[in-house]
Amino acid sequence: MKILIMLEMGMDPEQSLLIANAKKTFPDAEVAVGFWGEEGQDLAAAIRYVEVHGSKDAKIPEAFYEHKDAEILVGTFCPFSKEGLSVFDNLRVLGVERAGMENVDIEGIEDLGIMVVNATGRNADSVSDFAIAMMMAENRKIALSYHRIMSGGFREPFSNADTMMDMRGKTVGLFGFGFIGKLVAEKLGGFHMNILVYDPYIKEDAVKGTSVKLVDKETLFRESDFLSVHARYTEDTYYVIGEPEISLMKKNAVFINTARAGLVDYEALTKALETRKIAGAALDVFENEPLESDSPLLKLDNVTLTAHIAGATKDAQMNSPRLIFERVWKVIAGEETPIVTPSVLTNEKFQEWRKNI
Repeated sequence: MKILIMLEMGMDPEQSLLIANAKKTFPDAEVAVGFWGEEGQDLAAAIRYVEVHGSKDAKIPEAFYEHKDAEILVGTFCPFSKEGLSVFDNLRVLGVERAGMENVDIEGIEDLGIMVVNATGRNADSVSDFAIAMMMAENRKIALSYHRIMSGGFREPFSNADTMMDMRGKTVGLFGFGFIGKLVAEKLGGFHMNILVYDPYIKEDAVKGTSVKLVDKETLFRESDFLSVHARYTEDTYYVIGEPEISLMKKNAVFINTARAGLVDYEALTKALETRKIAGAALDVFENEPLESDSPLLKLDNVTLTAHIAGATKDAQMNSPRLIFERVWKVIAGEETPIVTPSVLTNEKFQEWRKNI
């Protein structure tokens, strides 16, 4: 069996945890290494482009042609298109070492009968911790107070100081209830808060026996004192939160987004912040990153802004390669594990390949 690991250009294979975990999990497999990107390229900009535009127009890496006999392909930000994966003679499993799937043509790859697994949940603890921290930072003006002191001030009043509130007894609305949303709800339990959830993909049974209450979208926005976004970004969820939803929010409400910027109409959100329609926002993600120097968000004192770092912990980085090869192994062994393309389980070529591994 041959495994192809796609690293980002400039990465040192000797330091790659993906390669180490591949060899540990499949000691008898041939592990080949390829690189995505161009010499001298701004890799961060290339990754942002793929995040926004997907994989369909991306250049097929030379490594795909050089290792077309690979049966398992694993990478992180490399664009995985149907055209690109069609190069392989007998590819049966694609592992994506991240939770977001913007760089993967899922439907096209599913048509090829290739099983896709990802590292969903890898940074659930880090992002859920961060979302709660952002909630508290904006509510209590922690970052703003720090900035005042560092700028030579101290107790000058904040324009939205009258909206600061205790957490106890308040209502948190979670827009999305996957790995991260569930952990946010669990961790907020100690704050003695009311927790509402809107997620059209889960049923009442998913929250049975918990203190979480499922509600419709309008109720979530209307009743929440804190509204935290934890949904998956897809074509169907682009700008799923816009002016109609934001207009329902309380004047004292705080909006938190540690998920994806494309879920939210930031123009509508900015207007609500400028006009004090809502009390504040804490944002870790933006449609253009780095945030433009002329962004109107930078002129506001009722926002807490961070640089897309919610999932950037050492533990999350360690989890990703371990999780992805654990799930690849379980797919081959026929054990239950989270998968992205479940229809492939019944694909004859996939079944035959798995039987002969």
